[in-house]
Amino acid sequence: MVKRWHWLLLGSLVVILLSTGLTLASGLITFQLEVIPGFTISGPEQLVFPPVAPGQISQQELTIRVWSNVRWNLSVRVVGEGVEEGLYGTLEVEGENGDWYEFGVGSRTLRSSQPPTGESGREVNIPFRFRGSYSDVPGNYSLQVEFTVVPSL
Repeated sequence: MVKRWHWLLLGSLVVILLSTGLTLASGLITFQLEVIPGFTISGPEQLVFPPVAPGQISQQELTIRVWSNVRWNLSVRVVGEGVEEGLYGTLEVEGENGDWYEFGVGSRTLRSSQPPTGESGREVNIPFRFRGSYSDVPGNYSLQVEFTVVPSL
C-alpha cells in the first residue's frame, strides 16, 4: 500500500512539473548602449606667484587632473589680461616639448594626442613663468586663464 502511494505521489509530481513547464515562456531582449566621449578637468582655483622685480622671473607649476575616455588635447588661453591696469611683463607657459611660449591672442595647445585616462584620471603638471618688466606699475594683478580639454582628432 505504501508503494502504491509512493508511485501515485511520484506520478502526480511529474504531472505537475510537466504542466508548469508547459505554461512558462521566455524571450531574449537585446540592450543597446551608446558611450560618447567624455571629459572632465579640475585644478586649484588660483595660482599665486612669488613677488617679482623688473627683469626677474617668477615661476610656478600648476597641477591639474584630466579625465577622458578617448585621446585628448589640452589647451590654455588668457581670458582677461592686466595690461589696462599697468601689467606689461610676459606670461609664459611651458609646452610638452619643453619650449616656453608667451601667451598671446588665442589658445595654446599644451598636450596633444594624450591617451585615455581611465577612472583615476591623469595629473598634468604645467610650468608657468612671469618675466617682470620695467613698464610694470607696482601692484597686485589678477589674470584669468582658461583650460580646455577636447578630443584629439
